[in-house]
Amino acid sequence: MQTKNIHLLLVEDNSGYLTQLIEWLNDYGYRQIQTASSVVEATEKLCDPFDVIIADMRMEQDNSGFVILEEVKARNLSSVVIILTANDNVVDCRNAFKLQAWDYISKTMRGNVFDALHDSIQEAITYFNRWGNVHNEQWITENLEILEKDYWGKYIAVINKTVIETADNEDTLNALLEERKLRRFLTTIRKIGDLQPISQLIKLPESPKLEYKSTLQWDVRQNRKNEDLKFSVLKTIAAFLNSEGGTLIIGVEDDGNIFGLEQDLVILSKGSLDQFEQTIVHLICTYIGAGFMSLVTVRFETIDSKTVCAIDVRKSDIIAVMQGKDKKSELYIRAGNTSKSLDISATVEFCLNQNKNNIKS
Repeated sequence: MQTKNIHLLLVEDNSGYLTQLIEWLNDYGYRQIQTASSVVEATEKLCDPFDVIIADMRMEQDNSGFVILEEVKARNLSSVVIILTANDNVVDCRNAFKLQAWDYISKTMRGNVFDALHDSIQEAITYFNRWGNVHNEQWITENLEILEKDYWGKYIAVINKTVIETADNEDTLNALLEERKLRRFLTTIRKIGDLQPISQLIKLPESPKLEYKSTLQWDVRQNRKNEDLKFSVLKTIAAFLNSEGGTLIIGVEDDGNIFGLEQDLVILSKGSLDQFEQTIVHLICTYIGAGFMSLVTVRFETIDSKTVCAIDVRKSDIIAVMQGKDKKSELYIRAGNTSKSLDISATVEFCLNQNKNNIKS
């Protein structure tokens, strides 16, 4: 972060000293400076994100600097707070650091206090540029399960423990942040969900969390469209939802041979990947339920000049019941590398166990 882009809030009620402070900061190259002459004005301005807050300790009321520190902490703000005060007693200094002040600088110190302030700001920026925002990182870790449900496969931008923007890739997310003129000093960018490249997945054998299908609706043996084949795909998706999640790859045969989506695309009116994805979404919404789409990610990859599709499915807290081709409701789970339909007694037992697990969690 360049000095001219660092956003500062100066909280100081001595107009003469404030003018002098602004002049020195301008000489150092700081250009984004706002001021507040009272705690009330300062707390109002905290609605906007600041990289660094420089606060006096004693203003129109006692312990003004502590009020600013407590407000920053209460709002979970990522701003650095530097206390700049003539009140340089040890007790206040110690309490300020307990409230996570970055620095405590005396206005009456020997030498040039503004040089010391400038150095402190630069050290803070250098530290956070290198190590990132610890509060955001901790928040992401603590809320990862919730974030995965809402943003699986997405890149998210977090400021002050809040997701403020999302995108499918990092370049797009960065562009959105630039448009909003958000300071990167305050922003943590992370990809939610580990979507392994399809080219790596197809090297693996089928398993409880991985299955291959040659096509979606194209019958290879009869060389024609066969809509009944879609239920084979749907039961795997339903089974993944009811088990530990997994990835279904369409366009790859059981032995790992790449078949591609070309035949499936031919039978679609537009013959596009977008229409292929819309078909999958429509099938899931119709036969399993639209509410489960938040747990499903559809993606494509070209391998050896052939396009394949991966449907990434996460475990659902709600039991997914599929409507079969005869309009009969069926419940599927994964049993090894296959999807197994449960009979009535097994379905009841499964539902009871799921209910117990949900109550415990």
